[in-house]
Amino acid sequence: MLRNTKSTIYALSSASGRAAVSIIRVSGPDTSTVYKQLTNRTKTPPHRVATLATLKQPFSNPPKVLDHALTLFFNGPKSYSGEDLLELHVHGGPAVVRAVLDSIQRVKPSSGVPIRYAEPGEFSKRAFYNGKLDMTQIEGIGSMIEAETESQRQASLEASSGHSKKVYEAWREGIVENMALLTALIDFSDDNQGIDSGEVLVGKTKENVGRLLKDIKNHLAQVQRSEILRSGIVMSLLGAPNAGKSSLLNILAKRNAAIVSEEAGTTRDVVEIGLDVAGYKVVLGDTAGLRGGEQVGMVEKEGIKRARERFQKSHMIMAVLPADGCDHSSDIIAELKQLHAAEKQIVVAINKTDLVEDHVVEAFKNRLMEEIGLPRDSIIPVSCIASSGLETLLAKLSSEFSKITTIEGSDPVLASQRVKDNLIATVIPALETFMEYDLEAVVFATEELRMAAEGIGMITGQGIGIEEVLGAVFSKFCIGK
Repeated sequence: MLRNTKSTIYALSSASGRAAVSIIRVSGPDTSTVYKQLTNRTKTPPHRVATLATLKQPFSNPPKVLDHALTLFFNGPKSYSGEDLLELHVHGGPAVVRAVLDSIQRVKPSSGVPIRYAEPGEFSKRAFYNGKLDMTQIEGIGSMIEAETESQRQASLEASSGHSKKVYEAWREGIVENMALLTALIDFSDDNQGIDSGEVLVGKTKENVGRLLKDIKNHLAQVQRSEILRSGIVMSLLGAPNAGKSSLLNILAKRNAAIVSEEAGTTRDVVEIGLDVAGYKVVLGDTAGLRGGEQVGMVEKEGIKRARERFQKSHMIMAVLPADGCDHSSDIIAELKQLHAAEKQIVVAINKTDLVEDHVVEAFKNRLMEEIGLPRDSIIPVSCIASSGLETLLAKLSSEFSKITTIEGSDPVLASQRVKDNLIATVIPALETFMEYDLEAVVFATEELRMAAEGIGMITGQGIGIEEVLGAVFSKFCIGK
């Protein structure tokens, strides 16, 4: 898709504020004019070759030096935006950046169209209009910019590199091919097609579309599962009072995020914190220690109630129990047994192993396996004080996180709400309706395929009416992207 963009735009593409280097981008028909007037040179540098240049304020007398910069010139259409594009790598002081931006505004355009500061996401918008990127790639770039963890980065890379685009385009091509078969049946049925061959043709298209529908539903299921990568895996710490839950939370957080005290019951409410654990975004909740008896007051009872509510909302439970056992071990084991029966993923950390003999730890491990029904590798002996067993625990957590965020045999797939809405509201219903039609309703069946193809076109940016979603997508981008 190509759109005529006559104006030349510029913006700071790197973060604002002090830095060693800041990057300023220029794109459009007067990009070469900007370069020549800032450098007093008559030619632009070779395509994609880094060149040192002294930047000067245009039309100043005597010439006012702005900075000594590294310049990169990309000849369109072989650039990010599909137009002539210039990158100025200047020193990152705010005054330097401001002076260079002000000087770009002073450039006299040869095209006669004023050079202006870019709108949010305008460089990417031009890349879209010039056929360099589709909508899924652009949203993937947005996700990559927002990525906080390694798993988010990897999943975003799939979309931004064009993998999702290829998947959607293959679906659309498959639907269009089957539309062509049915259209031929409609147009030439009187002359060339008998009922038998028509039935065979409809049967063939149903087989093809049925496979496509299955692929699309599987893809949607993976997208919905992978959404946890973006929102965060909800994990709760469960255990007896003073079992070391808060100490373990502080180790995972790599800072003092919870109060550590010898006094039992110091955690009264759910202490929630966002973490990067083994490359995954985790929303970890340190809950009140579970215990009963007369010592438990009304406030602590409320904390325990909230802890149980949190367990039900969690994707995963990490239980912490002391290796030497405690008065409340039976209560904790009973709680874990109920959660295991509810198919919650559970990992148990047997803490304080530095205080007991190995055979005591092993006996406690066997008890947990027998009474709860957990596999051996889900029970990890650790010591927060001695820092032992923590790497094994992290490896187990990483393995469980992978199960939570992916469907077996598939890689994580991040997609925007816009993509999911199109699949759920348009593409899948149209294909399901198509599967209900027979030869007598072939015209209506073909229309359902057209709607499905149009829905996928809206996902990639090839659909009619795509303009209405562009503003919402690009408004979330930073100015220089």
